[in-house]
Amino acid sequence: MAVSKEKKIKLFAAVSVFAIVIIALGGCSMSNYGKLKSNPEVTRAFEAYQTLPDHKYYYRGTYSAPFVVVGIKENYELNSELWVKIDPQSKDFRTLVERVSLQGSGGTTNPWGFNILDQSGNYVGVWYSASRAAVVEIDEKGRITNLSPMTMVTKGNQPR
Repeated sequence: MAVSKEKKIKLFAAVSVFAIVIIALGGCSMSNYGKLKSNPEVTRAFEAYQTLPDHKYYYRGTYSAPFVVVGIKENYELNSELWVKIDPQSKDFRTLVERVSLQGSGGTTNPWGFNILDQSGNYVGVWYSASRAAVVEIDEKGRITNLSPMTMVTKGNQPR
């Protein structure tokens, strides 16, 4: 059975369009994702209850059992109802940082400090938690639309 030249051209065009759409969708789905980058200086700063100027601080979890504290640069907006804003000059801030280290299954897991980076590698803020991975999604207007710790707590040592 012979396939006409016209059908071959149409098939090639259809496959080409399909490939372009798949590549474009794949690029869009990853375009707004940032990441966490380990930073021992951030770890030390949180352990000393030091805060950064021009940052707004939040925690996630309950006050009695928070599992992450973040500081977000003021030019970014954390767009989530799951985060609770905290005054970094309050005694509650110190309490929350202390409680973050009481994570894991019945024991103490040393939390780590991370820089939060956008999809282009630009600095967004700091992260302090035993959770070593997070979904970081930031839109083109500087709104952090998703900042979610991964569900598993990872144990390990961070270089000091």
